[in-house]
Amino acid sequence: MAELKTVGVKELKNNLSAYLREVRRGVRIFVSDRNTIVAELREPLAEPSILRDLNPVVAEWANAGEVQLPLSEKASLEPSPVRAKRGTALRVLDDLRGEP
Repeated sequence: MAELKTVGVKELKNNLSAYLREVRRGVRIFVSDRNTIVAELREPLAEPSILRDLNPVVAEWANAGEVQLPLSEKASLEPSPVRAKRGTALRVLDDLRGEP
């Protein structure tokens, strides 16, 4: 997974060349304004980010390796073909709990 960093607008402005060098190395940079991510810097034609609305705190945890971010967007699942009679789950839970 690509390395992620979060940077404030002022910091980005003051060190733009350094951050662009990091982007060339494959690092994704989230730009925050008042603790809200407002932009993402990444290589052109790189895969679309699934992290557009990423909370800056979560981005910081990801940078520190404390959490692992998903590799792709959540996909919808087909509805299950399995059907049970109404109340089956409740009866199974009652049996497990030893309730009549």
